[in-house]
Amino acid sequence: MIDRPFRSAARYYRERPPYSADLRAVLTARLSWDGSGRLLDVGCGPGTVALDLAPAFHEVVALDPEPEMLAEGRAASTFEHVHWVEGGAEDIPGLGLGWFQAVTLGQSLHRTDRDRTLSIVHDVLQPGGAMLLIHHVVRGFGMPERPGVTFSAPRGPDGVPPIPYEVIWDAIERYTGYVPSTPAADEERYGALLRRSVFGGCEELVLPGRADVVRTPESVLAMFFSTSFAAPARFGGRLDEFRAEILSALRGLTKTGTFWDWPGDTEVLLARRR
Repeated sequence: MIDRPFRSAARYYRERPPYSADLRAVLTARLSWDGSGRLLDVGCGPGTVALDLAPAFHEVVALDPEPEMLAEGRAASTFEHVHWVEGGAEDIPGLGLGWFQAVTLGQSLHRTDRDRTLSIVHDVLQPGGAMLLIHHVVRGFGMPERPGVTFSAPRGPDGVPPIPYEVIWDAIERYTGYVPSTPAADEERYGALLRRSVFGGCEELVLPGRADVVRTPESVLAMFFSTSFAAPARFGGRLDEFRAEILSALRGLTKTGTFWDWPGDTEVLLARRR
């Protein structure tokens, strides 16, 4: 179970920070999507990206290796043209999925063989089709070549405190031994990876993040349970103890009963098949 933590995280995945509310509108305009094409969403989870972009396509294939994620997606979907397929990025050549106008990877490329995945995705794109790597800027996957550029959160709602991440991180470390690490200085970012890939480069779009995300203590905890490092399976027999400790701590740190969450702006790296 622990080797595949997303099995136990699937039911909480919808509590993950949302992408920009402008995502579909901006990409539709930029790429001239008119509802006639096909989209492949790789590492779809419960369909966060697939279901958001579904109205812009005639057919959507949502691909994920975890059956639990696909089950969550099917339950949430209201679209008959979204098809849920079990498999990982490396499985695509053997699945006979056909050609696509667009392929999206929402915070999932880092869980694959990156070079192989880029080659596979390139091969299933129609000429002129686009691959889109979608993530939150604050995670730092994309374009580090911004000397002197820093990102700061906007002001949250009056009286609503920000999520006290340090309290939760401390507890996760005590219960699981996990300590978050920053990317190594020499770790290859996606911009550099795409420049040396078969795509030969990319465009960058930065879309405004959602500044109105307010969470209850239960929602904050569920957001952490949606991750690989704090999935419920990581806590074994101490899960209930951890849950009770965190909820008690969070309830004591807010007078409004809520916390403000700033997921950051949304970065999209757009690479086209020539």
